[in-house]
Amino acid sequence: MIGRDKYFKIQGEKLAPLLMMPQGDETREEYYIEDLVVNTFFELLKKRSDKFPNIYINHYSFGSQIATQLIEGPRTEQEVLAWVKVDELRGAHKMFLPMSLSKHWVLFYVDTKEKKISWLDPIASSRIRSYNVEKDIILQWFTTLLLPKLGYVDAKEWPFLVRNDIPEQKNLVDCAVFVMKYGDCLTHGDCFPFKQEDMVHFRRGIFVDIYRGIIHKKNKQRLMHCLGTQSCKDVNSNF
Repeated sequence: MIGRDKYFKIQGEKLAPLLMMPQGDETREEYYIEDLVVNTFFELLKKRSDKFPNIYINHYSFGSQIATQLIEGPRTEQEVLAWVKVDELRGAHKMFLPMSLSKHWVLFYVDTKEKKISWLDPIASSRIRSYNVEKDIILQWFTTLLLPKLGYVDAKEWPFLVRNDIPEQKNLVDCAVFVMKYGDCLTHGDCFPFKQEDMVHFRRGIFVDIYRGIIHKKNKQRLMHCLGTQSCKDVNSNF
């Protein structure tokens, strides 16, 4: 009834984990959401912001394969940079790089207007102690190669923040959903009005968004909350 999008035609087995609701101590592998699904959702966020430029923040999302190539190789930093269409990044207020590290999803995020770089990890215990090598590799590529190429010559001086003011994942299987919703929220502002209990709702919603190939704009009241005109903590969790 909702109709399938012809461009984002992802095979059913790739989308199936979105409709599997974690129960008890079931294995993590069953619920793992693959790169194709996460990258497609970020493409849809860009598609939405292009359609409603006066409502959503101008941004650009890199495919997760960028992080994979930088961290695991065999491509050099310069070769990876050559893949990037620099002209598409000019003027972008925010840049997102979702990445899967040992099957755990995190989000690397650059705010060019605020001149800050952030690391968003849904699991609080791994934010500081884990992935320090990966953090350094991605941070170096952005601050020494990509951002200077865009004219941000002072990028190495921008603060790098490991965010602790974000919703926390309470299980071992929802990291990809958290990362996709971090990105969604950041296209509105810098507020994250959701919690672990909302993941069941988000899994179904993301499935429908990808299946039909469109994310509809949020209502005005919820947008104003996330844009900072009202208190973030009072936002309806179904944002």
